[in-house]
Amino acid sequence: MKLSNVLTALTVGYAAASTCSDLPKKPNFLKQEETARWMAHVMDWGVLSTISTMNNTLAAPFGNPYSFVDGGCGGDKSTGSIYFYASGMDQSMIDIESNPEVSFALSEASLNGDDDLEQKACVVGPSGDPENPPCARAVFNGALSKLDNDSEEYTTIQEAFFERHASMADWPTDHSWFIGKVEIDNIWLIDIYGGAKTLDMDKYFKVSL
Repeated sequence: MKLSNVLTALTVGYAAASTCSDLPKKPNFLKQEETARWMAHVMDWGVLSTISTMNNTLAAPFGNPYSFVDGGCGGDKSTGSIYFYASGMDQSMIDIESNPEVSFALSEASLNGDDDLEQKACVVGPSGDPENPPCARAVFNGALSKLDNDSEEYTTIQEAFFERHASMADWPTDHSWFIGKVEIDNIWLIDIYGGAKTLDMDKYFKVSL
């Protein structure tokens, strides 16, 4: 078998294993708390920013692409919380030992929905771009804490990770894995022209997808 065919098979297999088939559609742009909840549920990765503890970039922002979940597949399993399956060896997790405050940025452009009319706003071209306001962007802020390995929440979220990011189940066991949770205290969102909005946290967590 040609290498290109092998790579294609691996890519298709990974995509099938790590994505959900029953994800909700994007809400109307007027429903911004719902849009933020939708983003937290349907997206697979974003950029986690910490305050660097590395000597060459001490106290500067450090952005690191990170996989995440807010729960298992299906809107009824959405929690709105941001969880990471992380290694204590990773630089971002080293940083939070000194300062647990983080931000986590999501872009609708990560969905690669070229065939979706709404997501065409994200496609680079004459009328679209990831920086185009209708291509939704959200930034979640809060302190990152570690879940208790013996808690029901840990078990539920670990199952969600292995469902939605299937390869994680086979990662080496000697890398000090833990599940981190962002205790969200602020959400910045832009999903339409007219400027960004800071969302109402109570409304955000009351959303049902």
